[in-house]
Amino acid sequence: MVLQVGEARDPSRDPAVVKKMAVLLMQGAVMLQETCPLDGLPLFRLRSGEIVCPVHGRVMIVSSEREARDVEVEEVLYEVMYRAALRLREEAEKGEPGRLREWVQVILGIEEILDMRRRRMREVDDKEKQEGQG
Repeated sequence: MVLQVGEARDPSRDPAVVKKMAVLLMQGAVMLQETCPLDGLPLFRLRSGEIVCPVHGRVMIVSSEREARDVEVEEVLYEVMYRAALRLREEAEKGEPGRLREWVQVILGIEEILDMRRRRMREVDDKEKQEGQG
């Protein structure tokens, strides 16, 4: 198949993508109504509850702008933590213990922020459940 300039390739016609979708179904995944915002393919819920796109992997489904911002903030925090871990490895290879402590502190700080965010989200979920029952 030859694509013209500016022509997008339909991922649902790609045999590798179709095979991946079939494998997901055979593994017990459930095809959802929601589609991937990047390629329009149906999303799948794995048995673990994780939601994935057959092309892009893990995705998050959000129901509000606030949830979308929360997910974006969390992704940024994970990216900063990843970069700090890379710097930690670089410093470890150089053998500079003072710099190691700095990067470990950055990582620990991010983990603390993520834990606080998770606790807050659980509290909000619990409150919403209580309000729904009452």
